[in-house]
Amino acid sequence: MHDRPAAPAAATLRVAVFAGMADLVGGRILEIPWTGGTVADLRRAIAAAHPAVMPLLDRSAVACGTTYVTDAAQLAIGDDVAVIPPVSGG
Repeated sequence: MHDRPAAPAAATLRVAVFAGMADLVGGRILEIPWTGGTVADLRRAIAAAHPAVMPLLDRSAVACGTTYVTDAAQLAIGDDVAVIPPVSGG
């Protein structure tokens, strides 16, 4: 009998979310299955996993590290990613 190697853990991208978006998804950190892709791909993955955030997600900024990035920006596992919903106040 041969031992099978353990299956590799699914790769995930940890994404910080804030304000109303965090309330809608039930926490401040999302773990999205990820093999690489763009910010646009990330938006689609978040929307598929949490449809209730779609109205906020479309209007939210995305940051990687300390820089806001466009939907064309590539994201890799290990990147420090945050989705920042629009903020209002007075």
